Parts: sequence; C-alpha cells; structure tokens
Amino acid sequence: MCICNNAYEEPRVTFEDTILVGCEVRNPDGKVEHTCGYYNKVRTNTAAAGGPDLGWDVRPASGPGDFGWHVAPPARKMGNAMLIAVPAKRGTLGAHSLIPVGEYPHFMEDYKKAVVPPPPMSRSASRAVSFSVDAAAPIVVKGFDNGTYDVVISPSASAIRSVLGSVDEEKRPEANSQLWTKLDRLYPGFSFVLFCFAEKDAAQAGCALIKYEPMLPHLLFLPALDGHNGDIETGEVTLNHTIVVGSYDMKTAAAEAKRVRFTDEALRAGKLPYYLLDRVIGKVIEPGTRAPQGDFLFRLEDIRDGNLRPQRALPPGWSTVYPGTAPAPSFIE
Repeated sequence: MCICNNAYEEPRVTFEDTILVGCEVRNPDGKVEHTCGYYNKVRTNTAAAGGPDLGWDVRPASGPGDFGWHVAPPARKMGNAMLIAVPAKRGTLGAHSLIPVGEYPHFMEDYKKAVVPPPPMSRSASRAVSFSVDAAAPIVVKGFDNGTYDVVISPSASAIRSVLGSVDEEKRPEANSQLWTKLDRLYPGFSFVLFCFAEKDAAQAGCALIKYEPMLPHLLFLPALDGHNGDIETGEVTLNHTIVVGSYDMKTAAAEAKRVRFTDEALRAGKLPYYLLDRVIGKVIEPGTRAPQGDFLFRLEDIRDGNLRPQRALPPGWSTVYPGTAPAPSFIE
C-alpha cells in the first residue's frame, strides 16, 4: 500500500504491514484540524537494486587496445519516494504540517495494539527550506525525521519537478512526470507530499505524521491508493493494513472506542500533544485480503459515535483517467 514514485522493470521497493491513523483534532487555538499518520515496513529487492541500471554489457577487457570503453560509468546513488495525496485547504499545507515523531518511535504500533482483537485466552525536528515566497509554490523540508527524508510539499503533483533538484542527490527520486500528471487528474484540488529517501536507507523509512486543515470537513481521508512501481494499479489489490481513526469530539459513551496505552516515555510522562488521541476505533485487515483499488473514507459523524464504517472509494477523478474501470464504492466489513 502506498504510491512508490520510481518505475523499474521489476519493483525494488515494497511497503508492507501498513498502519494508517487519521483523527479529527482541535489545536490549542481552537481550530479543527485533521491528521494523517502513515507507518509501514519498507523492503528492498536487493537483487534488482544490484544490477546495472544503464543496460550496458559489462565484460572483461579483451586485449591491450581496450581502454575500458565498454565499462559503464558509475550510477548515481538512487533515491526513491513515497507519495501521499492530502485533501488540505489550498495554501494551508506547509512545513509546519509535518510533525516530528522522533520522541515517539512506537506510537503508531501502540495505535495498532489498541485495535487488535484480544487473543483467545526517536527521530528529531527538521529544518524547513522554502525556495519561493509564494505560499502556493512547492517547498522542500530538508533532513526530516533525523535526516531520513527530504520532504517535498506541493500544491500539485506536477509542480514537484520544479524543486526536485533541491532534494539531496542520494534521496532524489526520478522525475516521474507521467505519474504526477495522472495524480493531478485523479485528485483535483488536492495537495501532495513526497517523502524522499535513499534506497540504501529504505529499512529506516516508513513513518510520517501530517496535520492539515481539511477541504472536506465532513469526511476523514486515509490515503491507500496502490502503486508500487511508479504507476497506479487498477482492479483489485491486496491489502495489508491496520486502520485507526478517532475524534476529539468522540462521544464518551462510544462503546467501541479503545484506550491507547502509549509505551514511549515522552508520551507516558505528561500530557499528550493535541494531535495524538488516546481513544480510537479501528480494525486490523487480514493480510492478503483482496479489495477494489482505492482510498479509505469515513464520515466524521460515524467516528464521533464510535461506529467504524470505512468505505473503499476511488479518487474523485478516476473516471477521467481510467474510463469504464470504476467499481462501485464498497465497505470494509
């Protein structure tokens, strides 16, 4: 689950054991925000990554007149990226939207534990670097999460290209204009976040938390569109998810709400930050479950009542990109 930016003959990077957390929260100024937490285990195909990228036939020198002309030049260190669509109000998604979670390395897994059915018996702050004074222009946040990521935040997927050169070379993914153009059509009006990482550091990548002002205040959105090899998949896909949602306005009598027992010392020692809720509802979707392609949508009135009704729905522009391939929205039971 996730959109992987780079395209290869065979996928090099896969995202597994995904945990998605989305909450309606109220910040200290009284403004309602939505959060999107994303965690997974990133695995690399070392065999694919180790092969020559340029396709040259590398062989031993055959004689004294061979100066090594046949040897391919060294390939640059490869970067890759996870790409997430965010339904934020235009102009409200910026460097301040990225929440450093270095002090809380286990909080996503704690959320998963809270919704797992019972058995039968640290990263740091980042430095934001903006390359434009225009609030609607893309920005790059360098060295986010203890240096694991350079993060591109962009008002459109196509605009990512304009700042890609400012991403550290070893984290810089390929410019995938075909994918980015397609995403702008799939998600009209959405913003995009590109978490860029070095493929050699892939084992470290996979956790992010974003806050934003929603353009769809009646819905909670969790990004779940599949695209593991630089393009979007169609038809049915295989799920491997835990979904967790909550609201600051959840009814105290909501029978299904689960108490989260945070294990990180920074969360046990004092008051929780406003963007982390300690009462949630959720579900572990059995690995290998097949479902139609799409994201997860929730009505906030359901969440506030403690009712978990995740709808599996395609992006709003799906029919313009893939005409005639849209299944009806479905619910995860």
